[in-house]
Amino acid sequence: MENKGNALVRVQQISVLYLVIWTISPFMEIDNIWRIGALAAFGLWLLCAMSRGLHLERIHMLALTFMVLVMVVNIIQNSGFGKILSLISLYMMVLLFIVGHFYKDKWKELYFIVPIILLFLIYFNFKSAFKVMEDPTIARLIVRNDESIYQYLREGIGGYGLLYPQVVTFPVIVMWIIKSYKLKKFYFLIGSVWIVSYVLFALNANYSIAITGSLISLIILFFYKGHSAALAFAVSAGLFIALMLMILNWESFRNMLLEYFDGTAVAKKINDLVATSETGAAEGSINDRIVAYQNSIDTILRYPFIGGLWWSGGGGHSSLGDIFAQYGLFGGYIYCKIMFGVPSLYKKTYGYKKIQQMANANLVVLLFVTLLDSTPYAFMGMILIVTPILYENIIEWEGLVANNESALTIEKEEVENVSVALPKTTY
Repeated sequence: MENKGNALVRVQQISVLYLVIWTISPFMEIDNIWRIGALAAFGLWLLCAMSRGLHLERIHMLALTFMVLVMVVNIIQNSGFGKILSLISLYMMVLLFIVGHFYKDKWKELYFIVPIILLFLIYFNFKSAFKVMEDPTIARLIVRNDESIYQYLREGIGGYGLLYPQVVTFPVIVMWIIKSYKLKKFYFLIGSVWIVSYVLFALNANYSIAITGSLISLIILFFYKGHSAALAFAVSAGLFIALMLMILNWESFRNMLLEYFDGTAVAKKINDLVATSETGAAEGSINDRIVAYQNSIDTILRYPFIGGLWWSGGGGHSSLGDIFAQYGLFGGYIYCKIMFGVPSLYKKTYGYKKIQQMANANLVVLLFVTLLDSTPYAFMGMILIVTPILYENIIEWEGLVANNESALTIEKEEVENVSVALPKTTY
């Protein structure tokens, strides 16, 4: 029986590793064979999980209902099953939600995943960064959703689907690297190389949301000392507005940015911002975003409860707005539970300053990206599997573990200052 149990664990470990690699690998984005492989990996994992005792809760049944709704809308929109796999990332968001729930008290089984995933990211980041440095126009081409980019994806050159999974986990990985310095030198080495590859890719790809989100999350991580997530969101919004005002009113700062990002999409957005300020009317990319956001808002107001479903969707440029627009309050609720569940759980469960700072920074960058970007589903492997492992590693290294299980063990001097609750929260 023991050998059978170990075999089930190994099969699950390999299956989860494949699923996470699939969510971040550029060459796995396009061909149905990899998508079918992901579904097969989940099916294999599920059989093993049921043998070991998988118990779903109400929120998971609701999430599965949401997945069925997405499938039905897709079938109606496309008049058949021909493009049923086109939204597999959205389906996998729900399936990985279930995987994460299964491991809530056994994350140790997946500790090995983090360094492997970081090595994959290092390879893809450097490959993508060097290609973009060689030909800067590729950074904008690679984000298109057509066959012209397939040759780059098959070479391992990524765009949004590669970078944004790292953006939304950036502050947690940074803290993981810092905490690994004394105890896990190998992890620290891998993490340090990953930082270099990430920064090189982000700065050369010139994806403005990625760069801005990363900077704001770092500020929240290291300088925001409060416990309130709402206040952290407010501070982040203030920082974003301050940046816009600096660009508009501090000419030397604006010129420095324009010189550094000359010929890129970032420079175009800065010029559009200035033109909008001078004319009093939205210009260029800013106008495109405003129109997209307005379309999502109009659909939400028209169909607030059920959403536009197959007859009216969102305007793009905001996954959060698009989900509420197309699938109504039900879809929006499920999406938020899945998207923000991991950092919310650790924030509620652990009152330690570092965990609070990390969770707040994590929530801030998640909200920033989901509000301003329309391709978030690819980072579910990083959010739902890798992120909780990072939290668990840090908690263990900080001595917050009892009997090999994650537990809240606050030192006496911290008890006087921190109020901690242990809710029965799932994600």
